[in-house]
Amino acid sequence: MSKRAPSYAYIRQSIRQHLCRFSARLEASKGKRAPVLEDAPRPTRIGFIKGFLGTFVGTDPGGRRARKEPLETSDVHNAFIALIRDEAEPWDYDNQSSWGALIAHIKECPWAEFFDFVELLGALLIKKEAEGPFDDPEFFKEYQTKVNALFQEDGIGWTLSDKSELYRQVPKALANRLAGSEAMLMDRFDAARVHYQKALTYLHQHPIDEANSIKEIVSALESVSRVIFPKASTLGEAVKHMRKNTKYSPQLVDALEKLFAFSNAAPLVRHGHPKAGSPNLPEAELALFMGAAFIRYLIDMEKQGA
Repeated sequence: MSKRAPSYAYIRQSIRQHLCRFSARLEASKGKRAPVLEDAPRPTRIGFIKGFLGTFVGTDPGGRRARKEPLETSDVHNAFIALIRDEAEPWDYDNQSSWGALIAHIKECPWAEFFDFVELLGALLIKKEAEGPFDDPEFFKEYQTKVNALFQEDGIGWTLSDKSELYRQVPKALANRLAGSEAMLMDRFDAARVHYQKALTYLHQHPIDEANSIKEIVSALESVSRVIFPKASTLGEAVKHMRKNTKYSPQLVDALEKLFAFSNAAPLVRHGHPKAGSPNLPEAELALFMGAAFIRYLIDMEKQGA
């Protein structure tokens, strides 16, 4: 009696049981792999398609029987084509295989459009859940979990949010620290909280906006300073008040002043001259982390009194 070949569904389930493949663990152990931000590598696309796309779109091509999924294949593909302003040709295949057309398009589209599709599919699942009965399964949560697990394993520097928007991944320890800084911006610091949230969004959204992130974190810092030093109308004036108070470290005040000067001189930021180029990602990240640290420093120092 011949043995039945394992179904694709069984193979896929077996793969799910492994949190991370050996080659990915090997690369991670080297500590040299930078997060992938501007690419959608073919293995990631294949992992997306063969790993779980069929769970949410069309029928399961690997199952022993046809199973209707929450989203219809041609509807999803048409929504994708409309989103990226593409033409139906050559993707319609004369309507002979909507599934084949969709996966071929996902494999061959530019990297940014692949991530467009990742966000779109999540948004369609959220919409589907909102329109369905209350006892429908939470398809989006399952989808979000699978996408983020795949991206983490493949070193993709994006993570899918609860709103199906891609943001840059932030190390957990650093994310906790940034969240702690935001939590301090309550009550009289509410205005600074708005600027702080914008700074995070600009730096972690897709596409990244480095200049506006720097602008907003310095604005948040300036807002905090104006609350602590009511007579100061700018961060520069607040720095002058700090220099008159011996509890503030002169060296740290110098660093704060330099950050303010950088934001005023950098192209496309605050009062910086609009010239060719703009702040790069490392500069924007440094400004964000310095700004968050200085916000904590100023609020904590104020609690200590004069």
